[in-house]
Amino acid sequence: MTIGARLGVAIAAGVPVLVLVSMGPVAALVGSPSVVVWVVSALVGFLMSLHFAELASAYPDVNGGVATVAARVLRPRSRILALSAQWSYWFGWSPALAINGVLVGSYVQRLLLPHSPPWCALLIATAVLGASVTINHFGLRVGGRMQVVLLSCVVATVAVLFGSAFLRGDVRLANFSPFSPPGGWLSGAGWLAIGGGLFMAGWSAYGAELALTFSTRYRSGVRDALQAVVVVAVASVVAFAVVPFLLVGAVGVDVVQQDPAAAFGVLNSRAVAGASGVIFAVLALALVLGLNMIAIASSWTLHQMARSGDAWSFLGRLNRHGMPSNALRFDLVFNVGLLILITLLAGGRTSEVPIALLAAANVGYFVSMCLALWAAWRNHRSVSARGFIHLRPVLARLAPLLIGFNVVLLAAAGHAWGWRNLAIGAGALAAAVAMATWRTSGRGMPAASRTPVEPAKVVTLPACWGRAGAGHYGRFRIAADNAIEKRGGGAMSAHGRIRSVPGQHLLLEQLTDRELEVLQLVAAGRRNREIAESLRVSVKTIEFHLSNILGKLNAQSRTEAVVRAWQTGMLRLNAS
Repeated sequence: MTIGARLGVAIAAGVPVLVLVSMGPVAALVGSPSVVVWVVSALVGFLMSLHFAELASAYPDVNGGVATVAARVLRPRSRILALSAQWSYWFGWSPALAINGVLVGSYVQRLLLPHSPPWCALLIATAVLGASVTINHFGLRVGGRMQVVLLSCVVATVAVLFGSAFLRGDVRLANFSPFSPPGGWLSGAGWLAIGGGLFMAGWSAYGAELALTFSTRYRSGVRDALQAVVVVAVASVVAFAVVPFLLVGAVGVDVVQQDPAAAFGVLNSRAVAGASGVIFAVLALALVLGLNMIAIASSWTLHQMARSGDAWSFLGRLNRHGMPSNALRFDLVFNVGLLILITLLAGGRTSEVPIALLAAANVGYFVSMCLALWAAWRNHRSVSARGFIHLRPVLARLAPLLIGFNVVLLAAAGHAWGWRNLAIGAGALAAAVAMATWRTSGRGMPAASRTPVEPAKVVTLPACWGRAGAGHYGRFRIAADNAIEKRGGGAMSAHGRIRSVPGQHLLLEQLTDRELEVLQLVAAGRRNREIAESLRVSVKTIEFHLSNILGKLNAQSRTEAVVRAWQTGMLRLNAS
């Protein structure tokens, strides 16, 4: 099941909404200059997106986001770095499900159950997470359409609130005074506060790269994905510049730092008297928008990690709707457990959960971004691994500077958000990488990553696929030969079958006998209806098998699936 670039933008449109999660804490830490912090962070995120776009264009067959692409570049140098890039990325995003969930739970509780005990917010958060997983189980299109509905509701309401505030003249420059961080612009404490604010804002403002996590599911592959990244990055710059400015200008920084609900509630009371419940409902929808986006992105990251042998093999399976349902459920269980644990540590005070958890998770996210930028820099300097996007030298040279900038922010974060929270994040990340290293070496390696090509599971392709100069089939043969040679071995035997190389393992899940039958008929040029008639099944059944085949082979089209099966030895050429 594939999607267009527009639906991909809708799925990733939850990125600008993430400002609601961290706008209050950043305002509390920095004060009025937080509006500048958001603009700077969004511009840095835009520049990073350009580097990630160049990197992704060089590896159009890699799904799962910028971290899995970076792992492809870093793996020859260090397997530990490749694992760190992926697991830190997952650890940076997945806990956001718990963060958004508990915020949604608190808003719904205040709206519907104002006198209930605090743990009710935890139950509501669990229900919201479960609902998101259930909806996304039915495919990217279903999840994307839900994003469109949520986005429409949120944008329309926020536009009305800000538009009415602007027309009434409620946005006053006096609300930005005094325009200085705590301690002043010349104090060390002030710059530490700004660094801590940029650290927290980066988790939201850098998020445009999430559109790459399902890049092979776009109709035009990575080209559609890169369009979505650029659109979301530009929208994020606009949103992170406009929303904090208008909100602080309309209600003042003291109100904003309390809670987004309080700030929007003031705007709402001025626009529509007695409709405070609308604000809680819209904020809850906005957070669900971000939650659903992260659920989709995180599951596809886990799926690609499993495909690469860097996570448990069961996470790499797709359901009949073409979604990594096991990865979705894994994230659900992990975040529910995380919610319970953090709530117990906080003594049942759910209001303290989001900030501590966000600070800890952001350690992983910044580590992954630094490693991804390093991979982008290395890839840019490589002659053999260039894609269809190539940055100008002046932009490419910014990568080391962006790495240094983020490392400085990571160091400043301890002073701003507490060394304990950062230590928790670093410890959890180190434990995840250590466990992954053990699981992917020796006895702990997932079965999918060490399953050799099974010689018995081969079918025959028509002779035209192996005939020199046979139109574009001949070009696919050249591409297949080059891909195998680039991987370090493999050759065409006399009868046309790809010989596996000692030590080279199949990283793709084996096809079933029925799927191989379908693939053989696809290779013969049959259409879905013809295949269904030949196998005496329905067209829907054939579409289901094709969805599984594309997922298992990580292919974007039927032709690419045939080529990939040929490369791995599942298909062989006819001797004629």
